[in-house]
Amino acid sequence: MNKTVLYLLLIAFSNLWSNNPKLDQLFNATKNQDFPAAYNLALNIEDESMENHLITLIDLMSSKRTNSKSLYAFEKTNNESLNFIKYLIEGYSNSYALKQDNLQAFKSFSNAIKLADKIGDKVFVKAALIGILDLFASEIFIGSKQYLPYLERFIAIKSDVTDEILSIRYGLIFLSKGDDNLNDIDIQYYSYNDKLDSIFGTLPNSNNLFPLFYLEKGIYYKIEENFEKAEDFLLKADSTSVTLKYNDAFRNKIAWQLAHVNLLNDHLVEAKRFLEISKRDSIKLKDDFYNDRLASAIFQKEGNYDSAYHYLRKSVDIEYELGYKNNTLESSILTVQNQTDKLKLDKLELETSNAKIRNWTIFLGMLLVLGTVIGVLVNKNAIRKQLLAEQEKTLGQQKVSNILKEQELATIDAMIEGQEKERQRVANELHDDLGGLMAAVKLQFNSLEASDKQGNKETFAKTETLIDEAYGKIRAIAHAKNSGLIAKQGLLPAVKQMAEKVSVASGIGILVHDHGLDTRLENSMELTLFRIVQELMTNVIKHAEATEMNIHITNHGDTLNILAEDNGKGMPLDKTANYGNGMGLKSIDKRIHYLHGSMNIESEIGKGTVIILDIPI
Repeated sequence: MNKTVLYLLLIAFSNLWSNNPKLDQLFNATKNQDFPAAYNLALNIEDESMENHLITLIDLMSSKRTNSKSLYAFEKTNNESLNFIKYLIEGYSNSYALKQDNLQAFKSFSNAIKLADKIGDKVFVKAALIGILDLFASEIFIGSKQYLPYLERFIAIKSDVTDEILSIRYGLIFLSKGDDNLNDIDIQYYSYNDKLDSIFGTLPNSNNLFPLFYLEKGIYYKIEENFEKAEDFLLKADSTSVTLKYNDAFRNKIAWQLAHVNLLNDHLVEAKRFLEISKRDSIKLKDDFYNDRLASAIFQKEGNYDSAYHYLRKSVDIEYELGYKNNTLESSILTVQNQTDKLKLDKLELETSNAKIRNWTIFLGMLLVLGTVIGVLVNKNAIRKQLLAEQEKTLGQQKVSNILKEQELATIDAMIEGQEKERQRVANELHDDLGGLMAAVKLQFNSLEASDKQGNKETFAKTETLIDEAYGKIRAIAHAKNSGLIAKQGLLPAVKQMAEKVSVASGIGILVHDHGLDTRLENSMELTLFRIVQELMTNVIKHAEATEMNIHITNHGDTLNILAEDNGKGMPLDKTANYGNGMGLKSIDKRIHYLHGSMNIESEIGKGTVIILDIPI
């Protein structure tokens, strides 16, 4: 109730700078996921038609489902604000239909943006941009950057903390969907997460956007392979979404993510349980695609290959029915753009032809009027004009020919780009299938050990020892994935406590020495530096075969120096020269580059490795 009163009070003040104060407040409420407040604002609209359309729009945005089997029919009126709302309803209706028509939704939201620009209301523009960005975010895979102009414009006109949160969240979604290999996600993905942490650290727990924050944190820790933290944040997202009365579609998304996290963590019973929850209220074909593909992966890991194949076959059938292979939103947009360019060329040719006819008509008329008066002069003038007309004709034909050639080259480039994307997708699917095959080999090995009671027990014992050793190292590395103290106590206490935990877990003596680090740094920089030190420890545990590690953190006033040395096996000089090829060092190098710092590595076989980092502060 207090939120509703606050929105109604803001209406009075907004009259000073907006032509549509009530509608602006309503769209700000929907942007903040406060749909009850938006509904109350709609009821205060005096125009009955406007009120009914706003209620329809709010129902679509809050439920993310359409209750009608027939799509919304757009009828234009003389009221531009009402037409804008109708474009949004048309866009969301096509986006949330049982079988989505994303291309039609894209056209509707594009029309809404154009009309908002004509009206001159930035809140309207943002509302339309949110619709089109949500549409791109719903794609299964984003192979190009068709979304980028819309995201850049949204960032350019952002005006409050909610706009900042939404722009960061869209960035996270597009970065995570832009590459199937999550290990290669750009350093900007980590920067966005750090910004979200800083923003939500200042917001009250009652803020309506916390479920979205917890969902993104769960996905982040899933990518980081910290599955316990991922599950904790996803469960928080679910509980807060219930409290804040989020829609069932959002909770289904959380349930699917929980199922996927438990699959990755080998908790197959829990994975099946959460998958059943996701299936329970799924009504769209795209939801069935995700659920069937995940069910196939679960049964494959369980060793039930008949069921795995059954669900994989179902997901492939849905994939072709939805046209994801050849009819994605971005390819549809590209097709429309090519068709539009072809129409422009046809129009240009027609205009050129009409211009020629018009010129000839004028020329002949002048000959008839002036022929008897100037005789020979007109004849010479006619010859000169004829030559000029032929030159214009030749130039026009050359111009059209050049445009057609450029269009042909653009089409070929688009075709090659699409083929490369398809090759990449096929390669990734082969990689995933091979991974599943290796998991099956492991199951067969365990089965062989259990059945071969008279086999080579020594070989089985050695193999089991190696597997246990690998598991122990993975467990030690997992202990390093903790940055809980950094927000409260700062970088140095967090690093020292992490060093103690890693020392106990890995058996490596890790000492942290600080020099002049008496004051706190900026929060996002401390988080980034903590993850850098964390990655340095992880690399020593995984690769160095060291017994000791020393970390020196020195504050020189305008720069911070981090020196990490170990007594491990070292690495060849040619590898240190190409340290970017290792995933751990590559991650460190990206973070250092983001902070405008530098990294140097000194190493000698049998004598350990020294890594020196200099970061401006």
